[in-house]
Amino acid sequence: MTEIRTWEQAMRYTFTTRHTWRHGNGKQAAQINCNHFTRLRGSSFPVKKITQPIIAQISIELEDEGKSDATINRIVSAVSTVLRHCEFDGLIENVPKYRRRQETEGRVTWFTKPEVKQLQNVSTNVFQRQDLSEIIGFAAYTGMRQGEILKIRKKDIDLVANKIHVGGVPTQVTKAKNWRAIPIHESILELVTDRCSQASRSDIRIFGDEWRDKDQLLRAFKKANRLIGKDEAYVFHTLRHSYATWLAEAGVPIRSIQSLCGHKRVETTLRYAHASDTALTDAMLAI
Repeated sequence: MTEIRTWEQAMRYTFTTRHTWRHGNGKQAAQINCNHFTRLRGSSFPVKKITQPIIAQISIELEDEGKSDATINRIVSAVSTVLRHCEFDGLIENVPKYRRRQETEGRVTWFTKPEVKQLQNVSTNVFQRQDLSEIIGFAAYTGMRQGEILKIRKKDIDLVANKIHVGGVPTQVTKAKNWRAIPIHESILELVTDRCSQASRSDIRIFGDEWRDKDQLLRAFKKANRLIGKDEAYVFHTLRHSYATWLAEAGVPIRSIQSLCGHKRVETTLRYAHASDTALTDAMLAI
């Protein structure tokens, strides 16, 4: 077999050649854990770029979803097993060691508002992708997860109350009971209004037609991100980090941020309340 370059190639090779994953009881669990990496970074992610900082970022994203430290460590172990199996067979070189999850580990990355505008401008003017520009703006000013955005339907948006209902409307929530209502920011009000008016039925997904493939969205965003000079640590999920960070820097109470972002634990929200230079200066002036 030729040299393995992508995560998908590495995963496929491991599941077809590693004895315990072919015949053992752990195959299903391994697939579930490996699929988390695929969901967050895409199947075409280069294996040589799966570094410790990338793993730390993914750990934060998984925590953001409510995953426990034990679950996160199992996911990291599965990724490490795939890469080390391929390295042992001479198909990958120099696989790094990955630290297991520590509660205080990892620094949250986030975009500034001008950087989000840059991403949108690049999407529209360079790639001719207005749909990419719009979903970037929507993600940044709602703080919704990628999966949540792709599921949002016309009926989930209340233009009269100026709210987006995530996880179902108040009278019909999801089994996970993670319903929340997000006010529609003025920056995306026109976009949301236009998309609702274009939807012929209430059950139409407002971003569903353009982005049926999550990998497609991740790849498109990655190109725009690269063009504005940001590194691999900045991914589509970073737009969610940005929303929470902007709220924290504006002085929004932590519990309110927790509610808006749908965090199950306040400890997760506290990661986004890091003190910027501006926030520290404002705090000193408030004394």
